[in-house]
Amino acid sequence: MEPDKLIIDLKELVDKYFGLVAKLGIVLVILAAFFLFTNLTTDFYDTPKFLVLLAVTGILLVLTTLKFTLKDKVVLLRTPLDIPLLLLIAVGAISTILSPSPYIALLGNQLRIHTSLVSWITYALFYFVLVNNIKTVREAKWIIYISTIAAVLLSVSTLLFYAGVKILPPSWIYGINFTPSGSAFSTTAILALLLPFVVMQILTASKPLILILNSLLLALFGITIVLTGTWATWIAALAAFGLMLAVSGFFNKIAQGNFKDLKTQMVLTALIIPLALVILTAFLSYMPPIGGVKNPLYTQAQNFPKELQLPFTASWKISVSAFRDSPFWGSSPSTYLFDFTAYKPLEINSSKVWNIRFDSAFNEYLQVLATMGGIGLLALLSLAALFISSTWSHLRGVLQATAQPHLGGELKTALAISGMLFFIILALHASTMVIWIFALILLACFMAINRAANESPAPFNIKGVINRITSIDSSTETIRINALPGVLLTISLFLVITAFFFAGKLTLADVRHRNALNAIAQNQGIVAYNELVVAEKLNPVSDLYRTDLAQVNFALANAIASAKGPTESSPAGSLTDQDKQNIQVLLQQSINEGRIATNLSPKSAVNWEILAVLYRQIAGVAQNALLFSLDSYGRSIQNDPLNPQLRLNVGGVYYAVKNYDLAIRFFTDAINLKPDFANGYYNLSVALRDKGDLAGAQSIGQKVLELLTDKDSPDYKTAQGYLEDLNSKSQVAQPPAAQTSGALQNEELPKVIDLQKPEKIATPAAVKKPASQGEQNTTPQPTPTQLP
Repeated sequence: MEPDKLIIDLKELVDKYFGLVAKLGIVLVILAAFFLFTNLTTDFYDTPKFLVLLAVTGILLVLTTLKFTLKDKVVLLRTPLDIPLLLLIAVGAISTILSPSPYIALLGNQLRIHTSLVSWITYALFYFVLVNNIKTVREAKWIIYISTIAAVLLSVSTLLFYAGVKILPPSWIYGINFTPSGSAFSTTAILALLLPFVVMQILTASKPLILILNSLLLALFGITIVLTGTWATWIAALAAFGLMLAVSGFFNKIAQGNFKDLKTQMVLTALIIPLALVILTAFLSYMPPIGGVKNPLYTQAQNFPKELQLPFTASWKISVSAFRDSPFWGSSPSTYLFDFTAYKPLEINSSKVWNIRFDSAFNEYLQVLATMGGIGLLALLSLAALFISSTWSHLRGVLQATAQPHLGGELKTALAISGMLFFIILALHASTMVIWIFALILLACFMAINRAANESPAPFNIKGVINRITSIDSSTETIRINALPGVLLTISLFLVITAFFFAGKLTLADVRHRNALNAIAQNQGIVAYNELVVAEKLNPVSDLYRTDLAQVNFALANAIASAKGPTESSPAGSLTDQDKQNIQVLLQQSINEGRIATNLSPKSAVNWEILAVLYRQIAGVAQNALLFSLDSYGRSIQNDPLNPQLRLNVGGVYYAVKNYDLAIRFFTDAINLKPDFANGYYNLSVALRDKGDLAGAQSIGQKVLELLTDKDSPDYKTAQGYLEDLNSKSQVAQPPAAQTSGALQNEELPKVIDLQKPEKIATPAAVKKPASQGEQNTTPQPTPTQLP
């Protein structure tokens, strides 16, 4: 076959099937974002959803550049959102390069891909292929219809889980807050973004059947949002409903009394009935029953686990502190957890979430400010501002009834409002992968309709380029440069093949890690060890795999020591030389893996804490192990300086070696950081008792009883018994913070690990007692000591 004939045939093939492949890819992404989850990976939701997004984006990118090559020209749709998205990627890349934890910034923290540099790049490329493949209003409308049908199934399944109907196999463990999207916030945010289209269909319906169907959809979406949503999605849903009615002029028509015609009355009924059902559902769910009447909706609402959100004030202080220290590029993508532990305000310890480490901010803007700095926030704000600017002329024309009628005008209005709602939601809650995927689809659909209505490409010269950059309208740009299409095809092929290779490799590692977690749950230590070794080889830069393997190595060594170590009945034990060698190898591997994890992610307080616990648990077989434990705890406190539990643990280490003065100091630090910390007071009381300060121990012990308000709880009974024994001056057990249960802490075991004494131990500064009520406290918050 002649080369020219082959090219012509290939062109025809691409033209014939490219549109179909693009449509199937978009549908696949929508269905995956809404419904895909699996227990084969560590994260049940984000990982499989992202893999589908990456695969579809890569395939469409290659096909797009192939089409450019066959046509021998590059035809790009330029939109107002291009530059902000490119700026986000540029900031993320620079921030990742400068990050002390570059692999976390690149791939995500604890296998949470969303907010990582890889996710931002994929989102931007996905938007690029969308805007260059959604060509007509018909295609945009078709995408919205598919999304609405999928949202109906998502809403119904969410309500079934909420009602306790079990539609998954018994092997799945899930609660009433289970939803296929991955979180109740994601599900209800999707429904809120689709509400403008449902309301639009009601307002413009010409057939009673369409009116009734969309009225039912409005009720279904509204009830789902009320029952499972948060205040953020409630506000978004109200805004969607109100804005759509306001823009359509419905309020003006009602105010003028123009509701006597049959069509208006039908529309009014179709709106009022769902609204009444939603309000009634909300009332029955959140108002306690009166007179002992049973109300299953209220009971279910009280039992529904709400998703935790970091308070705005705390999030603001954290993000501003991170911005202060890194104003341009931020702390790097996916590192908000490190920002939280480093900068959280002291008042967090007085809240119910004091013992939770948050990995996301109150909202997306504060998240970006902390992790991608001022330039990243500017890019995100520009994204919002440019989209709103793109919609403003159309919405203003609709409000003033001067907009030019064209195909898809009502759909454009709904898309404009839905896009605005997305940026409003970002101000009310931190985003999720599902929200970004669906929002980018909606934004791309708006740009397609905007282009269809305002097709006016600017000339390709310096003035035209400037106009295109500053324009708020979409435009098509054709670039004819020899070899450029081929170069783009080569680059895209290389990038996609590379991405697919590493994605496959990392996915296999993740599957192995999930297998290891399942084996641990079934107490199969050897299987877990083997799976983690393979996972680590496939993905050697994951600190999570390292810490898990470190703990499994320790567990195996501890099992040998428990089975054959010294006991009361056999003081010499039955450890053989081979057993000692196995314990030595396993413990050395455990320590090595823990250290590598801290090198991969030195800002992780969790990694340092795990290493500290490992050192502490091998005190019986490793000389100087407690010194290394104290050093690791100190470095953990450097990264999480206001954590009272870490101070309590350090006090427990000092108590174990009978250094009561330092134990008392760190127990005091813990209660100074958290004045209502009952466990801290209990440990402090025991340390004071053993030092000989019985009066102080009794006083602190009485404080424990005052803090434990539930007199029927086991903790209260334990504290009460302790105080009674203390008053009779009898000796009791050591404090909980000093108690250990590992067999490898038995001092009678032979020393099989040789740890050289550390040159210097990281010791945090003491925490001063907070000012009493009514007193002004000028004491600065504790800061960790700096090590060379």
